[in-house]
Amino acid sequence: MSSIINFEANLQEVEDFIIACGNINPTMLMSEPGVGKTAMYKRIVERTGFRGVYMNVPELDLGDIGIPMPNHETKTTTLYPNEAWGFHTGEPLVIFMDEFPKGAEPVKNILHPLINEGRMGPHETHPDTIVVLTGNNSTDGVGDMLKAHSINRITVVSVSKPTSDEWRLWGAENGVAPEVLAWAKQYAEAFASYKDESQQDNEFIFNPKRPDQPFVSPRSLFKSSNIVKNRNVMTENMLKVALAGTIGKPAAASMASYIHVADTLPLWEEIVADPKTAKLPESPAAQCILAYSAIQRIDRESVTKWFEYMKRASSELQSVFVLSGIKSKKRDLLMSSKAFVDWATEKQYLF
Repeated sequence: MSSIINFEANLQEVEDFIIACGNINPTMLMSEPGVGKTAMYKRIVERTGFRGVYMNVPELDLGDIGIPMPNHETKTTTLYPNEAWGFHTGEPLVIFMDEFPKGAEPVKNILHPLINEGRMGPHETHPDTIVVLTGNNSTDGVGDMLKAHSINRITVVSVSKPTSDEWRLWGAENGVAPEVLAWAKQYAEAFASYKDESQQDNEFIFNPKRPDQPFVSPRSLFKSSNIVKNRNVMTENMLKVALAGTIGKPAAASMASYIHVADTLPLWEEIVADPKTAKLPESPAAQCILAYSAIQRIDRESVTKWFEYMKRASSELQSVFVLSGIKSKKRDLLMSSKAFVDWATEKQYLF
């Protein structure tokens, strides 16, 4: 596979391509583990409004797809697809065959008509039906290989890992803990690829030479956020153990330091209650964490108080908050706030 893939596209580019061409060109997404291919499924369903059909192909057996039913009059059989997939409905679908190359050969064979002909048994799919397959790069060493007859039926797209900036924008809109977002900003190298020869000693990232070790990926960082959010019910040791088992020991050690900093920050309630005297963070890490926390917490009732507090803080904190906030779901709230307009007039040099 690697010999025919010379370029990479980011997740947004791939998503837009699938929306435009996925009903004509079944698309195979190839990437390193955990970059966000599977999460794209929900976004495509939302954008199209089509019924979503998610298939974790390695878990499927032939009976999960359908069963041949005999017709005693004609002495023939016809495949009756599983009702859960909706192939019989005639409505447009988003068919997402996750980890397709890892599936059993009989399962992949029975799914081939969906890819090649838009058909499952006697049922033809709606002309607008989108078909997407996913897998990992053959160089990842996780057993993803396709045969020539499969490759020739699809458009193979290599998906790049999101950058730190791209992932933090997504994370801020999807409830990722501010401590994790701040860590991702500081350790941008955690989003590098092992395919870059300069990253062979990068202990954070996935490397086929270390297949049995946890590593940092967009997926595992999201899972680490769940741990960080619930650290109040864990011992400090359990927190470190859980993080190490999710993102690897090197990343867990540095993230634990960020969490310690976060626990020294003023409470949001303290900032809103008394923005003129509430404690200001001193370290860059603390400032970054507080900025991301504010993006998630701010609303129309607190925006003026926050800007009153923020004006006392460092330029770094102000820059992180505003530049990230105007790219987030809070953009309209900020842009319509007098406090923001006044701040922007005074601090234009930060843009």
